[in-house]
Amino acid sequence: MKRYCFLFTAALILLIVISCKSTPEKEVNVDTVSNVFDTVMPIDTIPVDTLVPPVGKFATAEAAMEYMETSGHWDKFKDGIIPRMTRENLPYANKLLTSKYKRFIVVDKGKMKVQLYDRYGRKELEYGMACAKNFGTKHKKADSRTPEGFFSVEGIYDSTDWLFTDDNGVTSPKKGQFGPRFIRLRIPTTSQIGIHGTCAPWSIGSRASHGCIRVTNENILELVELVEVGMPVIVNPGSRDMRVNLEEGFDVPYITTDNKPIKIPKVIKKDTLNVDSLPLDTVTTIDIKHDSIIANDSIVKNQEPKTNVEKVETKEQTDTIVKE
Repeated sequence: MKRYCFLFTAALILLIVISCKSTPEKEVNVDTVSNVFDTVMPIDTIPVDTLVPPVGKFATAEAAMEYMETSGHWDKFKDGIIPRMTRENLPYANKLLTSKYKRFIVVDKGKMKVQLYDRYGRKELEYGMACAKNFGTKHKKADSRTPEGFFSVEGIYDSTDWLFTDDNGVTSPKKGQFGPRFIRLRIPTTSQIGIHGTCAPWSIGSRASHGCIRVTNENILELVELVEVGMPVIVNPGSRDMRVNLEEGFDVPYITTDNKPIKIPKVIKKDTLNVDSLPLDTVTTIDIKHDSIIANDSIVKNQEPKTNVEKVETKEQTDTIVKE
């Protein structure tokens, strides 16, 4: 009996010794391993937008409609504004259908609204706005007009500390006139225009600026979270803008953003010009500090940002507001 107890005890001691000599589990330092807590979502559960943009542009509204109806996303397109746009403004519809961006913006001067749409043309957000006090599209320096047409986002900036300088070179010491953010628009005929906040929220809903589009500070902070550099922006003329444009010989395209058609003014058209063929109107500039740039195309392209970013034309926010 004692012999068996001795053998059992010896075997147990041998097992303990072997276990102690085995390699211990390596500790993971979460400070040095970046993917310790990473989790991989199964491929079949990753949300994917399966809409395939068309190759090239559509020659007719019927072809554009056929693409939308057979895209597998007609249930989304039919609730948006793009189907109607194909009939009234096929060039704009083509640009939106071939866009790689998830959203686009419409600045509607007739309704005095800034509207954010998803890629299918369904409205997501809408804000009241103020724009230039004079009607018609912009042509030259100091004409106090908001440009109209199909544009894109050039950059997003922290404008908290920007100072306003008027057309005569006089700079106001008051900060905050551009609000906390500035969305610069890439426009062929001017380098001054953007969508920004304001220190004069009472001006929203009126024609009050030198050309920029104002929304409230709360709205601009919400909007910039959804805006991408390069995404499309349509600035749409209202009826009175259209009248001025036609009287001056400029035929600016338009779209309707609801079921209420725009009232087309009855005027005798002069020889019309394409607004995109107008000469570039470069005027006074604002020096923007590098640390105020949130996003612009130079950053997207991994290039150095410009040292002198163009100045924005706008009117001092405390000026008299001219109601439409």
